[in-house]
Amino acid sequence: MASNKIINFFTGVPKYNDDKDYADYSYFSAPLNMFFLACLLLHSAYLWLFSYYMIMTMMIVDGVCVLLYAAFVFILRSVKGSMLPCTLLAAIELIVHQAFAVKLFGLDPGFHYLLIPLMFITVFIRKKTPLYSTLRRLIILIAAISFILLVVSFDEYHPEYMFSVNITKSLLVVNCLAAFTLTHLFTGRVVHSLDEKRSELDTSVNEKTNEIESMQNKIIISFANIIEARDGSTGKHVKRTSEYVEALVKELKRNGDYIDILDEKYMHDVMMSAPLHDIGKITIPDSILTKAGRLTQSEFNTIKQHTVNGKALIEEAMSDIENEQFLKVAKSVALYHHECWDGSGYPYGIAGDEIPLCARIMTIADYFDALVAKRSYKAALPTSVVFDNIKEQRGKKFDPVVVDAFLRIREKIDEIAKANAD
Repeated sequence: MASNKIINFFTGVPKYNDDKDYADYSYFSAPLNMFFLACLLLHSAYLWLFSYYMIMTMMIVDGVCVLLYAAFVFILRSVKGSMLPCTLLAAIELIVHQAFAVKLFGLDPGFHYLLIPLMFITVFIRKKTPLYSTLRRLIILIAAISFILLVVSFDEYHPEYMFSVNITKSLLVVNCLAAFTLTHLFTGRVVHSLDEKRSELDTSVNEKTNEIESMQNKIIISFANIIEARDGSTGKHVKRTSEYVEALVKELKRNGDYIDILDEKYMHDVMMSAPLHDIGKITIPDSILTKAGRLTQSEFNTIKQHTVNGKALIEEAMSDIENEQFLKVAKSVALYHHECWDGSGYPYGIAGDEIPLCARIMTIADYFDALVAKRSYKAALPTSVVFDNIKEQRGKKFDPVVVDAFLRIREKIDEIAKANAD
């Protein structure tokens, strides 16, 4: 328990990060807290060393540093919005302290000091994978060893205070190792925190996206059910046809059919579009839509317009949706789901591959349900009869490949029809 408290003291997130206005900065405040505490310990050790050798200048410098970093830790963990000013003050302290250290040791500035910013650049290697983690550690290790070798072995010393060579070099090595180790821990912790934050954000976005998508789907289905109810349907037509389409799309994918078209996104869009296939019926007068007897040619021509009107309604109602592929699929399903493989359908009489795949899938699902479902103006046909009918229409009314897939999942289609019977 005590060890957990110590670890949390060094690496924990300030409590005020629970405030939504500061929660987004937690990825940086925890590593910064660790950095300040490590600097506090390091400068305390330096203060003891310089006190032992009675080097007054450095005693004062490190005494101030100890007070500063103690204050930074307290302020960071207690005061909202303190992260930026504390970071800037720490940067100033580091520069001042290094200036005094150079004066103490008499080091000549050289290109090897460019290795220091290299440490911080590693924080941009942000991917948390074994390869990237190893690369980050390797860069820091090589830079640290190179810096130490260059400083200790090749600089000429003109120190203001005389130490033995061993003490001078030991101090340099300890200082370099402490600085680079701390930098490595700091950058590693920032990367780790960024990954955690990114993971949290991805999870949150995915949850919200799924929630919105589920809500949109329920609204679409509810709207479609209201429209279907106008022609005597109980509303289960939408559910059944949507499930037929889902089963059919998955079977086509499993069998490797239309592999160049049926990616995950397209399959998802087809399934989401299925409830909208008859949305254009809302524009058809009740006197025609619910007519029990045979339609006149003029009335049938009016019925045909539900495809064109459906496409126009989707185009108008969903014009602000940024998902262009979904809109394209939804419009195609509404417009072409009464077209036939041999060109005998409507509204345009197009044939074969001219008809979008999504519409060819919808056509067979809609046809099957129209025949097996009971309506006020007709009795339901047995599924066996409808399956035979569809088989006969292979290459005529329906795409042969889609028919073959539909017949392969005959048992599944039967299950859906029975589970959702009117």
